[in-house]
Amino acid sequence: MAKGRFPTLHTNGGYLLSIGLFMLVLGVAVGQWSISALGLTSLTLLCASYVGFALRVSLLWRRHLELLWWLPRAATSEGLVALRPVGVQLTLRNLSPLKLWVSELRIFGSRCVLPRSRIEPLDLPAHSEAAAQLELLVTQAGEWFIHGATVRLSDPLGLYTLEAYFPSALKLKVLPRQQPRVVLDVARSPVGVSEQRIGVHSLRQSGLGGDLRELREYVAGDPYKLIAWKATARSPNGRPLVKELERETMRVHYLLLDIGVTMREGVPGQWKLDHALELCLSYARSVLEGSDRLGFIAFDGEVYHHLKAGDGPILRRRLSEKLLDVMHVVGPSFVAMTDGELFAAVARYLRQQEAIETRLPGPPPADDAAAWAQVAVAPSGERISRTQVVQAVRRLLRDERSRGTSPPSDDQLLRMFCRERGIELPYGQRSATERARGLAQALELATAMPGAQVVLISDLLGLSLEEPRLKQSVSLCRRRGLGLLCVRPEARAYLPKSLLLDEEGSRAATIFSWESERAEAAAQREITKLGFHVVSVGPEDGFAQILSRRYGRANSKSSTESGRNDAPAPNLISASPSGG
Repeated sequence: MAKGRFPTLHTNGGYLLSIGLFMLVLGVAVGQWSISALGLTSLTLLCASYVGFALRVSLLWRRHLELLWWLPRAATSEGLVALRPVGVQLTLRNLSPLKLWVSELRIFGSRCVLPRSRIEPLDLPAHSEAAAQLELLVTQAGEWFIHGATVRLSDPLGLYTLEAYFPSALKLKVLPRQQPRVVLDVARSPVGVSEQRIGVHSLRQSGLGGDLRELREYVAGDPYKLIAWKATARSPNGRPLVKELERETMRVHYLLLDIGVTMREGVPGQWKLDHALELCLSYARSVLEGSDRLGFIAFDGEVYHHLKAGDGPILRRRLSEKLLDVMHVVGPSFVAMTDGELFAAVARYLRQQEAIETRLPGPPPADDAAAWAQVAVAPSGERISRTQVVQAVRRLLRDERSRGTSPPSDDQLLRMFCRERGIELPYGQRSATERARGLAQALELATAMPGAQVVLISDLLGLSLEEPRLKQSVSLCRRRGLGLLCVRPEARAYLPKSLLLDEEGSRAATIFSWESERAEAAAQREITKLGFHVVSVGPEDGFAQILSRRYGRANSKSSTESGRNDAPAPNLISASPSGG
């Protein structure tokens, strides 16, 4: 889509026009025809330059200029990582018989794709191409797009200019930054699990098999097969003794990630959710390398993703995909858009990227209800044909995910298209009660694995921790022996560093953070009463520091203080950083 189909005066052209008119008027006023001739010559040169440049512009609309870009092989093989610069190769092809001059190129992409370099002016002779490299910085993990670029053309003298938009999509799959590997020490689980494959954790079991750990007195309910008869005969008090056995088995870990709107505040790349993704990958890597099992749940007002507990490289790849997916949410329960706004966003993309016009020239008759049912009204008042939008999207997705056993609805089709083409939709805010029920639903799913270690990553803001269902879910977790750990990102720690380093900015941040800090402190007290062990973190903290901080503090507690919380302690006794 072009900003204008006709050339406009550049700064130099404006100066020349002003000088030419001034000299023409001055020469006529004072009777100096030589001055008037100079002014007339300047205006003639300006008109001739316009005609010559207009010919080149006409070739532009006939698609005689092509823009292509791609990622170098080294970047695709190593993978793209957030906050790591990446070079994109760019090629401009001039297919016309006339020479073109490119004075500026500006890219359009997702919110977190930032250019770090500029393309120098390029001369494109007839039937030639020019290559350049553009350095980009992607500040967030996820699947992002470069949608196209605006190319500004000028004439040889720099008198006229024209800006045109060239759609050329490039998909960038960006992974979170890696953190140091966490080494989880062997620990004991209070409740057995059904999985009996060998892992890194010792599990005390009441069945046969395994190594003898200790002898203890018989308790009602113990199997008679476990009674050590010879030891019982030698017992001084004559009471039956039971063998306590243990063996190596798999431990189950569940990551619960809060993807709510409070986790998405701030500058892209410095969100609490950005750091949470890094923590999830770091923790998952340590769990899977230790031959344990891992599950993942992303939630807000309801569960968004649920990855059942598993192990191996396949689960690690699926976890990475789920984590990247939470950065670009299109589900109707999580997006704050009306039906008309959704159609307007897709129609704008079709118009800019595919040159498909779906706007109606005029309204249908007022008494034609069937015709109005096929019209979507944008917030700007534009009327959009629903039928044309759906048909265009279905045709563009013919070879993509729309092919399936059952055809999707119009709403599902449009949201699928938004995901495939990188159309960003605004994330909605859920109520405190809804968010608490979402957390409760996530905890209930985790209780399917008794004895699992649950790690909740949430800032706890906007959560009604007095919700009865949430309390019931936590009680169920404690009855089934789940370890509960909450990693809480502090809002103030994720403010821009430039603001905190400035004296006045830091003072203002302190004042405006009072309310959020009070809310965070109250939420931490409430969730601690429910049975969670809470660790406050900042953007520089990795899981090695988080776990060592938590359990270093836990070991120093008094026995009376630990007695106030009867939930089982998490089964991650310590952690040590290791090179990633």
